[in-house]
Amino acid sequence: MFAETVATGDFDGDSKIDVVGRNSGLIKILKNTSSGSAPNFTNDFSTAIGGNNNAGRHSYLGSADINNDGRLDIVNGYFGSFIGTITVLLSRPCDSVTRSPFDFDGDGRSDASIFRPSSGQWWLNRSTDGVIAHTFGNESDRLVPADYTGDGKSDIAVFRPASGEWFILRSEDYTYYSFPFGLAGDVPVPADFDSDGMSDAALFRPATSTWYVARSSGGTLSTRFGLTGDLPVPDDYDGDGAADIAIYRPALGQWWLQRSSAGLIALSFGNSSDKPVPGDFTGDGKSDVALWRPATGYWYVLRSEDASFFAFPFGTSGDVPVPGDFDGDGRADSAVFRPSNATWYLNQSSAGVSIFGFGLQSDVPIPGVLTR
Repeated sequence: MFAETVATGDFDGDSKIDVVGRNSGLIKILKNTSSGSAPNFTNDFSTAIGGNNNAGRHSYLGSADINNDGRLDIVNGYFGSFIGTITVLLSRPCDSVTRSPFDFDGDGRSDASIFRPSSGQWWLNRSTDGVIAHTFGNESDRLVPADYTGDGKSDIAVFRPASGEWFILRSEDYTYYSFPFGLAGDVPVPADFDSDGMSDAALFRPATSTWYVARSSGGTLSTRFGLTGDLPVPDDYDGDGAADIAIYRPALGQWWLQRSSAGLIALSFGNSSDKPVPGDFTGDGKSDVALWRPATGYWYVLRSEDASFFAFPFGTSGDVPVPGDFDGDGRADSAVFRPSNATWYLNQSSAGVSIFGFGLQSDVPIPGVLTR
């Protein structure tokens, strides 16, 4: 099961013992999903929370109920020649830790990254492992980076509308695989809909308002949800570890969320010119309904805790919103890429504002590719 077992305990509060172990420098959890007395460990709770790095080492330090919610939390450390950091990964219901989107080196932080359509190049400014470039795809492809293999790192991936094929470059060894799924005109919406730690290839078909999900745990889900003109905005709005089918209706400023655990809910928030940017901005383990308004550069976030909202300015007209967790604190950060000067502006919730140049004016910022 593991090269080394480092801890056991009830990490999800279901009164069954789970296992924490280490394989190749990565710390992972296996959730005990047995319904009887015999252990039946499955890998549907696998989340990499550490990793290898030439400049230092990751170490599992221990587990304890840090936030007093009846579930064990993981304490993980990174130690190098000159630095040492300790990270506490708080438990979530049915989930160990919310992964950062667009995290290509598995350090828990989203990475500034661009796609260069003219050459099919991906340039990744990885927060721990430095800059790397790959050639994968072409200018007519739709970018769909996500962790399809469950190793804790986002994989470079594209959806090719002309053929309806998905091409995924594995982060483990840079081999790739492909498969047909979809048609021209479909909108790719990859996410972990079955809560197994691996992103699923998924599509929204505007012509029929139908969702198609190729679940990595097996089987294909097909369901109608939405109307013509709706924008797909899947995310985990109820904090159960599974992405929820959801749409934003620009014409009415409505959000319709088909939450996998908490049921259907509709909310009025925004207007027709806003761009939906959902994410967990408050750090409670649930994605918040959120918008960026290009005309004013304002962000509007509807708190999942109590449906109150807050707003703040960050960005200007012409910017591209690129939300992500760039400081690795478990909260989504507002951020924009400014094509006019190829500059990134990150409003990090813990680390403050960061401004730097990366890319060219004609490049596509990867953390913004799933923003509608």
